[in-house]
Amino acid sequence: MKFSIRKRLLYLLLSTLCAAWGIVTWQVYVSTQHEVEELFDANLAQNARVLLGLIQHKIAEHEEEEHEEEEEIEFETDLHSGHKYEHKLAFLIRAKDGSILIRSASAPLFPKSHHHSKSYSDYQIKGYWWRVFTLKTKSLTVQTGERYDIRQELISEMMSSMLIVLLMTLPLIAFLIWIIVGSSFKPLQHIANEIAIRTPEQLHPLKRDKIPLEINALVKALNQLFTRLARAFENERRFTADAAHELRTPLAGIKTQAQVAQRATDSQQREHALQKILIGVDRATHLVTQLLTLARIDATHRLPTTNINLHELISQIITEQMPQALEKSIDLGLENRATSQEIQGNQDALFFMLRNLIDNAIRYTPNSGQVTVSLENQKTTQITVTISDSGPGIPPEQQSAIFERFYRGQHQAIQGSGLGLSIAQKVAQLHQTKIQLNNLAKGLSVQIDFEQ
Repeated sequence: MKFSIRKRLLYLLLSTLCAAWGIVTWQVYVSTQHEVEELFDANLAQNARVLLGLIQHKIAEHEEEEHEEEEEIEFETDLHSGHKYEHKLAFLIRAKDGSILIRSASAPLFPKSHHHSKSYSDYQIKGYWWRVFTLKTKSLTVQTGERYDIRQELISEMMSSMLIVLLMTLPLIAFLIWIIVGSSFKPLQHIANEIAIRTPEQLHPLKRDKIPLEINALVKALNQLFTRLARAFENERRFTADAAHELRTPLAGIKTQAQVAQRATDSQQREHALQKILIGVDRATHLVTQLLTLARIDATHRLPTTNINLHELISQIITEQMPQALEKSIDLGLENRATSQEIQGNQDALFFMLRNLIDNAIRYTPNSGQVTVSLENQKTTQITVTISDSGPGIPPEQQSAIFERFYRGQHQAIQGSGLGLSIAQKVAQLHQTKIQLNNLAKGLSVQIDFEQ
């Protein structure tokens, strides 16, 4: 199922933003309610103390004038000309005996508080909840109160103002997020467009100078893929060119000998031409086999590995090559001085590499010569394979070029394709080792070190 990363990112960002706003709004509401409660409670207490001070001063004046009769004093307030919250605020002052001395016009009869000194109480009077603060002295009780709906209206006004701002900014923030997310995806779209307009021959790496870190790994992987494809295409082109170049000679020779056989007037001449044709076919077959092996190895950068016993593998190769050695009366043998012969590697590739090296040693060793394969542990975790022959050796100036494809050096008369050492070197590289060539007093030594 296809999905859009951009839409998903927008959805997650906006959902997270809305959830965060909800949490923040709830926290602001709780904090606002708490602070409003604290502020209004403090205001009630302050008003009670102010009223207590005023009434104490008034009582003191009355005592100086020696009034014989107490009066209940009421402050009449015109609610229609006052503030809309005025009828929701009230105060009441009682004498020691509980009689009311003074109360506001809108003040209900608050119940007498049984708490000492000062306290806050909540009362429901005529369907409204009142918050009442009571302040007691030895002779007076002052009660100041306000309705709870004043506080709720204030909190609602504050929260409404904040929510309006948040709701007004939400579309703007959503639009900005959409723009930012879209611009952030532009490098990815740019890469997609660049790849889309490429031809199969354009396999150069993508530029990484202005690539965001988040897609750097993707671009790196694409560049590695382009490199592998370019190498594969180059190997294919080179294989085609090499095959066409190298097969031209044996095929031309086969055609020439076939024409000679057609025009031959006696059976001996015809037999000789047919023999040449068979030799040419064998050479072409060997060349094709080498080319196909080289193509397979070129296309492989990692080989499956298993435990391989080099002694058994080399013994098998020597048994296979023994007829060729006997034709030239060459002494072909194996010397095993290694205590441990097992390594990790690809058996088919190693078989092909060692067979090519031993085959080359036999080819370039003169009749009645000697080819010796030895195994020894030069280090605790290393086994060395050495192939020594009594041939002409390789001049030092040619040793670096001998591993190039189709390079045959000065021994052009020796039949071969010039690919054996190139294939052997490739197999050695895939096994993290290299082939070392050393000229002996008479002959050549080929040494390969394998890690165990």
